[in-house]
Amino acid sequence: MKEDLVLPATRAAGADAAREPLLSVSGLVKHFPVKGGFPIKRTVGAVQAVDGLDLTVHAGESFGLVGESGCGKSTTGRLITRLLEPTSGTITYRGRDISHATRKQLAPIRSEIQMIFQDPYSSLNPRQTVGKIISGPMEINGVDPAGGR
Repeated sequence: MKEDLVLPATRAAGADAAREPLLSVSGLVKHFPVKGGFPIKRTVGAVQAVDGLDLTVHAGESFGLVGESGCGKSTTGRLITRLLEPTSGTITYRGRDISHATRKQLAPIRSEIQMIFQDPYSSLNPRQTVGKIISGPMEINGVDPAGGR
């Protein structure tokens, strides 16, 4: 599976080296079993929705996941937000491994890790620039990063 990742402009080499990542995903895999047979259902294969995804996001960075329909974007989001249990791999948030955390363990960070689904026909205004569309929610929520929006 090939995912297109959109990351912000790179920072000075030494700036990121000293900081711990906010989110780190390593070798993330999600395979959905395919059942078949009658009268006894058994696993006859697997759909490889996400296979070996690695990514790192530092505090203050923006991250976008772009790709064709059916390529695993939503599954990746659900895995990172832990709405789905990963088949394998690790998800680390603020230095804490949340790959197999329970609902109770995830409760304090649920408001910090969220996924935003986009329907371009209802969410993008053709009369606005991409910069204006992206910076709008930041402006509303008072987010003003040092490098600007």
